[in-house]
Amino acid sequence: MSRIRWFSGPTILALALFGTACRSESERAEGAVREPGDRTGDRSAQPEGQTPRQEGRDQAERLGDKAEQLAREGQELGKEAREQAARVGEKAEQLAERGREVGNEVNSQMNRVGEQTGALKDDKGQGGRDQAAQPAAPRDQGGRDQAAQPAAPKDQAAPRGAQGREAQQNQAGGARERAQQQGNAASTRDAWTQAAKDDDYQVSFGRDGAVVATKEAKDSGKRPSDEELRNAVGGKLAGSDHEAVKKLSVSVRNGVVTLQGSVANIKEATEAVKEAMEAEGVTKVISNIRPES
Repeated sequence: MSRIRWFSGPTILALALFGTACRSESERAEGAVREPGDRTGDRSAQPEGQTPRQEGRDQAERLGDKAEQLAREGQELGKEAREQAARVGEKAEQLAERGREVGNEVNSQMNRVGEQTGALKDDKGQGGRDQAAQPAAPRDQGGRDQAAQPAAPKDQAAPRGAQGREAQQNQAGGARERAQQQGNAASTRDAWTQAAKDDDYQVSFGRDGAVVATKEAKDSGKRPSDEELRNAVGGKLAGSDHEAVKKLSVSVRNGVVTLQGSVANIKEATEAVKEAMEAEGVTKVISNIRPES
């Protein structure tokens, strides 16, 4: 490619015109030489003085041929340059399209990671609040009670021993109740997590005990209004087999559906959220449903 000579359009045109002018001059010179011969009638005899003119004519013809050759080369090079530019443009468009696809894929992965991270933070925060809400361990409480009590005479030792045993029994009962509550909370979270996995949506737990269900939005064009979403969810709940689910309160704000009310058990609560998530256009449901058992 380093040996290829590039010629612009004006240069090629100038060379072509120069070749044409040289041809014209050569023809005129030849005509001027032939005219005396025609008048004398001796056309076959060529005087010795015409040799330089013949050389000039030959040189002009060579220049004309060279100009035509350069013009053809210039046209071929221009065509090749246009083809290369077209190929480079197509390659650039392909790379740009691939870059857009990679960018969209990265954004989707980051959104999924963010949702999962938020769910883990909510679970850890709820566990920390449950532990903070628990009273001190029975052993420490018993030690403080014993330290607060004054020394008793020997004749009161038996009654106070009975009171200590009763306090220990009460503390043990409270510990069992708290353990049962924690077990129920864990069981509830497990039930919600399993329901979300079965029904193909994500679930997280809010600080106030609310359950947040989300799923990816389908690219269907215009998003339904809040009123349309409320009617769609209400219609889904109305078809439930459970009366408590039919009576749940439905509200929608900025496309987020909120369910409130009480149901018999966790199964009915997960069913209500499932029905709401299946409504057309719904991508997020906040459940403030309280199971009675």
